[in-house]
Amino acid sequence: MNEEKIEIELTINASGNISYKVNGIQGKDCTKETQFLDEALGEITKRPYKREYHESTSKRIKRIINHR
Repeated sequence: MNEEKIEIELTINASGNISYKVNGIQGKDCTKETQFLDEALGEITKRPYKREYHESTSKRIKRIINHR
C-alpha cells in the first residue's frame, strides 16, 4: 500500500487571521478532509482554490480564515 503524506501548513498573520494550505490530497476531497479546520477556526473570508483543485491530480488548496 502506497499512501501519500498529507501536510497542512497553518499561517497566522499579525492581525490574527489564519490561512492554511493543504498538500497531499487530490481534487475536491481536500474540502471534506479539512472541514474540521473550517469549523474549528471560524468564519471563512476567502477560499482561493488553485487551478489544480479542479483537476483530479490536485495537490494543494489555500483557504484564509478570519479568526475572532
